[in-house]
Amino acid sequence: MAQTADVFLSYSREDKARVLEFAGALRAAGVNIWIDQGGIDGAALWGESIVRALEGAKVLLLMVSPSAVSSHNVAKEVMLTSERKGNILPVHLEPTTIPLSLKYPLAGIQHIEFYHGDPDENLQAVLRSLAGLGVTIARPQPAARVDAETRPAAAAHAAESLPERGAVAVLPFDNISPDPETDYFSDGLTEELIARLSLVSEINLISRWASMQYKGRGQDVLAIGNALGARYIVGGGVRRFQDSVRITVQLVDVVTNLQLWGNTYKGKLDDIFDIQEQVAQQIVEALKLKLTFSERLSLTKRQTLNAEAYDLYLRGQDQLYRLTKRSVEYAIQLFEKAIELDSRYASAYAGCSSAYGQMYQLIAREERYRELAQELSFKALMYDNNLSEAYRAMGLSYFLWGKLNEATASCTKAIEIDPDDFIAHWTLGRIYFTEGKLEQALELFRRVAEIKPSFYAGHLDVAQTCTGLGRDEEAASVYRRLLEIMPNYLLQNPDDARARLIYASKLGWAGRKEEAIREGTKALVLSPGDPVMLYNAACMYVGLGESIRAIDALHQAVEAGYTNFGWMQNDPDLVSLRDDPAFIEMLRDLSSRPTSPSAS
Repeated sequence: MAQTADVFLSYSREDKARVLEFAGALRAAGVNIWIDQGGIDGAALWGESIVRALEGAKVLLLMVSPSAVSSHNVAKEVMLTSERKGNILPVHLEPTTIPLSLKYPLAGIQHIEFYHGDPDENLQAVLRSLAGLGVTIARPQPAARVDAETRPAAAAHAAESLPERGAVAVLPFDNISPDPETDYFSDGLTEELIARLSLVSEINLISRWASMQYKGRGQDVLAIGNALGARYIVGGGVRRFQDSVRITVQLVDVVTNLQLWGNTYKGKLDDIFDIQEQVAQQIVEALKLKLTFSERLSLTKRQTLNAEAYDLYLRGQDQLYRLTKRSVEYAIQLFEKAIELDSRYASAYAGCSSAYGQMYQLIAREERYRELAQELSFKALMYDNNLSEAYRAMGLSYFLWGKLNEATASCTKAIEIDPDDFIAHWTLGRIYFTEGKLEQALELFRRVAEIKPSFYAGHLDVAQTCTGLGRDEEAASVYRRLLEIMPNYLLQNPDDARARLIYASKLGWAGRKEEAIREGTKALVLSPGDPVMLYNAACMYVGLGESIRAIDALHQAVEAGYTNFGWMQNDPDLVSLRDDPAFIEMLRDLSSRPTSPSAS
């Protein structure tokens, strides 16, 4: 039986010499590795022993080169590790373009470029990353203790191998309130602090979505800092009870594991804006950074002066992208109340515009939703013409009106302002999909899944687009992942008819016909007569091999108001209908009708 190790080295036979040298350096540093020294490109060498070694490893260390990414066996090892949700660390031996077949499993993962720079420093970067992924590194003990003369030099060498000075990660604040439903408040404060610090040019700030993945996880500061490439970690806790707020914040140096600064703030909800400004300014002072005049002004900028309106806005954001009928309707109520309290609150207008846009796109084809989405997006930009949310909302509004060029420009502007705006990426991807630009759409959907892994719609669109491009193996991998995560999602969101019908469609794809019909029936009962639901029911019937029922459902969807005929024509879920005379005739009849984009 093959012996397992913490680290499985995946490589191409053509890279054997330099990989063996690298493996020797890892072993010398105290890493327990498994490597097939015969090379894994030979089909006869890839079998049970390799699978066992993969299953027992904590990390797949992928040695990236042009020959490695072309190897079928390397691809199998990556896919096996990805499917079991294992850790992958790509180390580039030379500049290499990642092929589309590997881009999804490697999305959102730290890559290390080993081919340039100081080899010793590069090795230290690999060791830090492995440690952050849970690998035990049994470093050799020195033969003699470090005396007073050598200690400064040793310390200097250690400091050189640590993350670049200035990289800051703001971790999600812990919600220590009596009511767990106030998570939205602690998350909102975290994102607000990240947004403020991002305005300081001297701070190399870790992406908010990279930081937010550590919500509720109990790893130590060193492991998190190494995993994120951060020199400094900001963390804390929020306790809110009725109108009282208590916030504790600390700034820790990953190198020394010492707290550089910390403070506790107490006050009422009305004091929240003063507290946010103080925290940001004191972090900047603790890091001894110099601010320009405009940066000092930016740190004090407030979207609203009304604390209650701010709280309503945060609650609305928390509800909106659950994307259930109930949650979107509730988000609209919250945003409208925030606007009532502050009629110049740009973010609330943008949120309300997006909510009405999602109502029209996903839930009900009422014309007033589309009109309100457009009106509110213009008001958001009127009050703040540099707000990513506002351009994103306007992009969705234009999309719903079929103005694709304007929608593209608006979403592109939103991404330019905020590169981590996953909804702007998602909307732009759906625009490209509707236009038949599947390659561009796929890149954007992959980016959505990378930025916001918990957003199931992003994964669904990756799979659908891969199918449309004929990349069935990659699509199948994503569908299997969706079948794993959707049951838990539906337990938490039992009224999400759209998600339930999507789940039913994927059950049909997996050949689980009885379960698919059961879940699909539940979904249609939850939202009868909804055109988008009827469209998705057609997709489910296709997966079940029921083409007559599928075409009937499509006719019902059109009669109920479905008008996104461009999506219908390109939707890979309907590929088996492409040669069906009834479907061809229906598309011919629909081609003369006006179109309005919507989501499936």
